[in-house]
Amino acid sequence: MDCVRKTYAEERLGGFFRGMIPPLITVSIIKSISFSVYEGSKATVRANSENLQGNTIPSLIGLTFISGSVAGTVVAMMSSPLELVKLQRQLEKLMAMHAKKEAEIASLTGDALLREGLATEKKHGSGSAKAMERFTHGSVSQHGIPPKEEAGASSWRTAKAIVQKKGWLGLYSGVNLHIARDMLGTGIYFSSYETIKRLMSETIEHIRPHPAAGPGATATTTHLKGPGPMVHFFAGGLCGVFSWLVVFPIDLVKSVIQKEVLATHPKYIGALDCARDIVRREGVRGLYRGLSVTCYRAMPIHSLNFLVYEAVMDYVKRLSGHEHDAPALGGHMAPVTTYSTPSPTPTSPSSPASSPSPSPSSLS
Repeated sequence: MDCVRKTYAEERLGGFFRGMIPPLITVSIIKSISFSVYEGSKATVRANSENLQGNTIPSLIGLTFISGSVAGTVVAMMSSPLELVKLQRQLEKLMAMHAKKEAEIASLTGDALLREGLATEKKHGSGSAKAMERFTHGSVSQHGIPPKEEAGASSWRTAKAIVQKKGWLGLYSGVNLHIARDMLGTGIYFSSYETIKRLMSETIEHIRPHPAAGPGATATTTHLKGPGPMVHFFAGGLCGVFSWLVVFPIDLVKSVIQKEVLATHPKYIGALDCARDIVRREGVRGLYRGLSVTCYRAMPIHSLNFLVYEAVMDYVKRLSGHEHDAPALGGHMAPVTTYSTPSPTPTSPSSPASSPSPSPSSLS
């Protein structure tokens, strides 16, 4: 909440959307590619493995995890430069804000500091500067863009600064961690979604009340159309949270490594060195700093993501005349058991037990 208050005080609502232009432009393309590669990979795995058909929970988990991991790897290769630029853009404003505050403090005399209530801040100013240096070390704010241009620096200018300093491969700094995060995270993402969706569908159908079956009733198995919107909503939200619980430490280390993209002498020699330093300074909990905000964001975003996706897929199927196909994402058609009582054997007209069967019109 302190971060939210300070961001709003300094930049108003615009500060919460800083650095969002690259993902805003590409998010629809990236999502489309992710789902397309996932479905294609799933079809390939099914065609080459008899044990991964998705007809049981274990085979469904294996099928969807492998397919999701392939999709995550492809997406990571495409989105890594965009995420690096977004991170640098967010650091630019933070560095500019800190420089402005330091300049204001330096311009005041001791008496003015006391009158303004800033004596404590001046006293600890060097420590604050060192903390900011650790946080923004190696960022574009330090090495790529002149301070006077920081406030208006575009995402394109940020990318250009990285290329000038590190070459085109500089845009892929930290790509190994990005691939590790998305390969594992997307595998868990799709696997948990499809597993939760199937389990919820079967549970709902199990507790659904059925008409009481009379004596001599026989069971007949039919199929539902598929899980409903609420199943998609909750399964999507849970799968987003589950995936972040696993990959959040990887994402944190990736961000720390990427912010030093332009440093002449990086503080860390690799991901393990960075992780060890975080654990040494803050304990294991340091690897999950900021997880709560991420989970709060993940729940509604991924709930709506799958809710809209499944709804659009159903709509497209109806338009194309394929509404009886399997549900989107290879969903499970939950079996429904219904009962029918056989008609009584016709008796002789002379039999006293015989009676005419009521016609449909007489029942109305």
